[in-house]
Formats: sequence, structure tokens, C-alpha cells
Amino acid sequence: MLPDILRRRTTRLRTVVLTLVAAVTVPVVPAHSAAQVPIFLEVRGDNSRKLAGIYGWIEFNDSTTYTYQFYLCRESSYSAAGGYVLINDRATLRASYSLNWGDTTIPECLYPAQLYGTTDSVGGTVRNVTVEVEGVNFNGQNQATWKRKSFTYDNPFN
Repeated sequence: MLPDILRRRTTRLRTVVLTLVAAVTVPVVPAHSAAQVPIFLEVRGDNSRKLAGIYGWIEFNDSTTYTYQFYLCRESSYSAAGGYVLINDRATLRASYSLNWGDTTIPECLYPAQLYGTTDSVGGTVRNVTVEVEGVNFNGQNQATWKRKSFTYDNPFN
């Protein structure tokens, strides 16, 4: 009878130990984690000359808010450079910026850039955010054309 009791207790103890080892070795992974995603957008005109650029990052905080910070700079754009932040497939314009020159020197820009940033809560689900930069190309023959470059960042919380 004694060996039967020992065998059952040993089996139970082995089960408990294996369960504890499994619980300790399995990493806990969060469902989503917010991470800063870099923004690097440049719009170019004739002869591949940079007209304007946006450099910074975006981070989705949850399904309804996001944070961004970027520098907008004008380089060879005929008029002021423009920067835009749009949500949900360009359905809503959240902010727009236009500048001739900024006040901060950064390595990506020939002239000083302007810093922009905010945490934005839109009152609904944010599926994605599009960042766009624009500049005006002047070809020297009395023709000016708007040039734009954009990129859409998907919200990982949706």
C-alpha cells in the first residue's frame, strides 16, 4: 500500500513541477505594444532636387489616439513647404502646416526646419494616419507645379 501512495504523490508532484516550469518559461507577450515608427518623407522636383521634407516619428497609443512629432523643412520649393496629417484614408484633415523657413537646424535639411507635434484624440477609431509633404516645383519656364509625397501608417490596435 505504501508504494501505491508514493507513486500517486510522485506523479502529482511531477505534474505540479512541470506546470510551474511551463508557466515560468512561457513569455508573456502583450496583445499590442506602442512603438515609434519613423517618418522620412521627401518630395523632389526637377533634377531630383529636394523641394521639402518631413522627418520624425509617429506612435499609436491605442485605437483612438496617436502621437507624432516631426520637422518640416523647405529646401528648394518655389513657395512655402506644406505638411499634412490626415486620418482614416484621408477622410479628415487633422492639421496642416506651411512654412517658409523654420528655426531649428537638422542634418536632413539645408535650411532650418520647424518642429511640429501633438497627441491627437479624434473621438473615434483611428484606422490609419497619413502624413504628406508638398512643395512647389518651378521649372524656370513660368511653370509651377505642386509635388506631393505621402505615406500611410496603419494603427496596430485595430
